[in-house]
Amino acid sequence: MRNIYRETFDQIHASEQLREEVANMTKQKRTASRHRISKVGLIAAVLLVVLGGTTLAAVGMPQPLRDWFALEWQERTDKDISLEQLAVIDHLTQTVGVSDTRNGTTVTLDSVTVGNSSMWMMLKVSGTYSENEALRYHFDKIDITLTPDPDQQTNTPGSYGFDFPYARVMEDGSLLILTRYQIDLAGLSSLTDVSREAVLVLSGVVCNNIDRSGDKDVVLAEGDWTLRFTLEPQTGDVVAFPDPLQVRARNVETQEMKSVTFRDVKLTATDITYIQSQEDQMYEPQPALVLEDGSVIETAGGSARFRDEGYTEWSSVKYWPVPVDLDQVKALRMGDTEIPLP
Repeated sequence: MRNIYRETFDQIHASEQLREEVANMTKQKRTASRHRISKVGLIAAVLLVVLGGTTLAAVGMPQPLRDWFALEWQERTDKDISLEQLAVIDHLTQTVGVSDTRNGTTVTLDSVTVGNSSMWMMLKVSGTYSENEALRYHFDKIDITLTPDPDQQTNTPGSYGFDFPYARVMEDGSLLILTRYQIDLAGLSSLTDVSREAVLVLSGVVCNNIDRSGDKDVVLAEGDWTLRFTLEPQTGDVVAFPDPLQVRARNVETQEMKSVTFRDVKLTATDITYIQSQEDQMYEPQPALVLEDGSVIETAGGSARFRDEGYTEWSSVKYWPVPVDLDQVKALRMGDTEIPLP
């Protein structure tokens, strides 16, 4: 009935300086993961408003970004998404509707949901494609340019990347592809602090069989599509924790646990950023959000870089898989410590 997958950073873009440094330093290992929504969840293809209540029964086959977030929320928490959570998503979402046609194939950017350092983009691709759960539809190449550049607050090397959390074939045979853009801004700026002109460049519609190890991409539509749009500035809650926070963290290489000091810990609806010393850069606090209803939202990927040119402050950003209403957050969990929101 549909094709769903989750791959971590299908394409990562890093400066040459960063590539050289990464080659010469020990770094945290990352693993790519695939995950599908069960067929049982697909059978109940509805998005039902519960009259008189504050939740939505979020299951089915989403088209707009809002519906995909509702599905993702239910999958990760086993609970229906609340209207308050949906209101946060609506606040962060902008309708775009720009298109480009190459070689008879039209790609349309339907809408974007923009957070502090991540952006979800829902794309529609014209044509007639096969419905097959094993087929992973995506673009061969993808890149974006933002003007002004949000990563201008520090001269240390950083990175950004894309993944494709979701794709499916529509009833008319066209494709719906969700791509997620994430950038490490070292906690010093935001995608939404000023108006930015965005140029999204996509090359080649391709697919591969995710059930076959090492299966190569098959080109379905050739072309280079350019989509230009404006990211409007918007306000969002930022929760800053008093310095310092001292919690137990795990060394990602040795698995050793020890008490580590974290500073400049900040929460937004879409990510968490924090700083630790260069000496403790291998210690991971595994942050998570504990909600008032008992749900726990864990991070879905992240990045790290030095914030200062003296290379003493190791800055990390971890991304929430969906935007979170911070008014519904009871505590931040770091290591084995739960810290109430200030």
